[in-house]
Amino acid sequence: MINNGSDEKIKMPIADNEIIDRRHIDLLENKKLTRLTIVRAPLGYGKSMLVSKSIAYTRDHAAWLTLDEMDNDPIRFWIYVIMSIEKSGTKINAEKLLSFVKTTPPYSMIIDMLLDELSNQSGRTILILDDYHKVANQAVHKMMNRFIDNLPHHVKVFIISRSEVPLIISKWRMKGWVYEVGIEQLKFQLDEVREFYDKRSLKSSHTIFYYQQVLRITEGWPLGIQLINLTESEEDPQWKAKDSSILSPIVTNYLLFKALFSLTPSVQDFLIRTSVLKYITPESCNQVLNRKDSEEVLREIEKRGLFINRLKGNQLTYRYHNLFSIALQNEMHQRFSKDCITEIYGEVAHVEYEQGDYETGIELAIEGKLFDVADRWIEENLVNIFSSNQTELFMRWVIVLRKNSFELHVETLVVYAINLAIQYKMDKAESIIRELERRHEKTSWKEKDSFEDASLMFDSVKKFMLFTRHGVKKEKNSYLQGRIHDCSMPADSRWRNVSMIYNHFEPQLLRTSLGNRGKINSIKRLPTFNNILRSNMFLAHNLAEYSQGIQAEVFYEMDLLFESEQYMKKTMDYTDRHSDPGLSVPMYILQAKIYLADEQFVKAQGILNYAMESMVNTNWQCILITMKALGYIREGSFDRAEFELNKLSNLIHQQAEPCLEFWMLVKARLHMMKGNTRKALYYIDRVTQEAKEEFQMTTIIEVKILRSICMWRNNKKKLAIDILHDALELAVRLGYKRLFLDEKALHPVLMSYIKSRMNFEQPQWKTVPLVFAQSLRTDQIIRPVAIHHHSKPNLTSREEELIKALAAGLSNREIAEQLFLSEGTVRVYLSKVYKKLNVSSRTQAILQAKDWQ
Repeated sequence: MINNGSDEKIKMPIADNEIIDRRHIDLLENKKLTRLTIVRAPLGYGKSMLVSKSIAYTRDHAAWLTLDEMDNDPIRFWIYVIMSIEKSGTKINAEKLLSFVKTTPPYSMIIDMLLDELSNQSGRTILILDDYHKVANQAVHKMMNRFIDNLPHHVKVFIISRSEVPLIISKWRMKGWVYEVGIEQLKFQLDEVREFYDKRSLKSSHTIFYYQQVLRITEGWPLGIQLINLTESEEDPQWKAKDSSILSPIVTNYLLFKALFSLTPSVQDFLIRTSVLKYITPESCNQVLNRKDSEEVLREIEKRGLFINRLKGNQLTYRYHNLFSIALQNEMHQRFSKDCITEIYGEVAHVEYEQGDYETGIELAIEGKLFDVADRWIEENLVNIFSSNQTELFMRWVIVLRKNSFELHVETLVVYAINLAIQYKMDKAESIIRELERRHEKTSWKEKDSFEDASLMFDSVKKFMLFTRHGVKKEKNSYLQGRIHDCSMPADSRWRNVSMIYNHFEPQLLRTSLGNRGKINSIKRLPTFNNILRSNMFLAHNLAEYSQGIQAEVFYEMDLLFESEQYMKKTMDYTDRHSDPGLSVPMYILQAKIYLADEQFVKAQGILNYAMESMVNTNWQCILITMKALGYIREGSFDRAEFELNKLSNLIHQQAEPCLEFWMLVKARLHMMKGNTRKALYYIDRVTQEAKEEFQMTTIIEVKILRSICMWRNNKKKLAIDILHDALELAVRLGYKRLFLDEKALHPVLMSYIKSRMNFEQPQWKTVPLVFAQSLRTDQIIRPVAIHHHSKPNLTSREEELIKALAAGLSNREIAEQLFLSEGTVRVYLSKVYKKLNVSSRTQAILQAKDWQ
């Protein structure tokens, strides 16, 4: 969703020779420990010019980014940060980073990968974030905290803001990482007032008393001094008012008004009509005003010292000072009629839109209350908006239009409902679905050819909602069957090649919105749902296969390992034909868990090694390595587990700990097994808070189990039993068993809990049937022998050697080296083996080979 206008945001404003050198403010020298410099003050204190002049002549790579309200979208924010760093000359792999960000990984991994790129550079880089006060999204602030916490020593961050910066500043102050510049430092002193006038007049005839009066009335406010210079004289009666202050809004408005009216009517009109442009170029002004001399006018305005900042770059580009822009727009509302103002916004919005900057075009259309135009442009760009994953920006547009009681295009509302469902805002999503149903009753929109795509997508989101929130109830079956079987996306649909991403880097499908965040649906409803989804439309959008994968995970959690493996294999058949790591990685992990449950440790590591071999994405590699570490912990090989976790430092930024819940809980187990319960509880506490915020039921139960073990080992046995009961209470309601069975260290706590209940049943314990707790005793479990459907075929000795190597997770090259064959010969042998096994993929062959062992 990055557009042609993006380059203006990453241009630094030029600080010309008339800008006063603030010699007492040292932003760059003798601050080796400083990671973050904050320049904070209200409008008109010269914050941006101060920073621009300070870094203009350094040899450092200066990456400038001017922020706006649209940058509250975390993906958009960091895309621009990466672009600005690349433009500064810092040699980072921007293409790799941008591609990675657009896959919407966990936010922490975006930061880690960027830090890793910056760590590999030697020259100093300064990232300047101007107008940071326009960012209110806590997700962005959280990412900035992580970024600054782990900055390489040669990277510095400057934040320019009108208001308090909502980051963990107090923590950084204690470490000496922060340098702050505020109003007191930014106020002009008497000598600076004089220098200001001297630079603007070759023969300054003003007296020292005049400068003192300017300082008194402006209170050192730099923009106020500039206003006085443009509008006042020594004899002006305003000097006599001792209580006058330019900080008064009335005085400020008066002076801005007077500065504006010192210009010709033609220039005034030029400024007012272009004040809604974010970035001013001669070309855009010519288009908006239908004239050809905008460059001459802009140069004259700059020459007169009005409130206009020129940006660096080959193209002539300016930006009006914010206060001046506000004053111009206020004047526009005073001078022009509502229709005329709407026309101005419309002209500017169309110019931005036609230049390819549809984001700014839509923003301006909304600001100008051209809601029909904004709605049309949003609908025209829905595929780009959806594919870009910058959902926060899209959601904000929709909310603003709806607050203004504007009836949005049907397809826009459908995409809005989809985004709400993916974000697990189910109540709001259902409300939109009901609204669309009511609109259909009035207009029959589903039956119109022009809404065919919207109708099919609407059915999709309804099925998604039914599955994730309620499951498929019996009375709904006929309706669903009737609505889905004939559905298929038209060949010419713009959505045909857009796939729904159901899993953004979760190790378990049950943790996703589709998996209802661990709230297991009735197992009887899942097969019904799988059968309903057997249509081309849903197969193309992989919902059916995800549903099957979730069913495999549900069976595992219910301790039905044989059934789990059967569904897992069916799902893997799909992943062999389609590259979807969001589905294949959780299935590899599930297969490894099944092997670990049967204490087949070598097989578990083998399948994970095989998965690692085919996985390019760093996020998925981290998850698989973490699972390998978990496997070694369950095997009792703690040193090997630690070795695997240390491997992650080669994939992510070395100073930053991964904050994925999966990684933290594996790390907690390792500390627990080594006797460091304090450190284990540190990670458990971090995950507990996040799990509660996200309503992740699987994780909530898991952290309770681990906390119970820690309390037991700390000799707080009563507390351990109470915590275990809380976990069992959730588990019996949702159907979880494996979470308890997989934690061997829980056994003494569970046995004490059962014994206590058998001796004396307390009233609060009755919420968990005793028989359920007894079923979790690992010392009495006899695992039924799985009946495998594959008998071992007649293989030659060479073919057997090859299939064993395959099952161990070796690549074709490694097999060739081990068996002294060429890679071509290995491929020939594999094709013969596949034929004998009656399989079509490597994964199927591996799974079948493991069945024989």
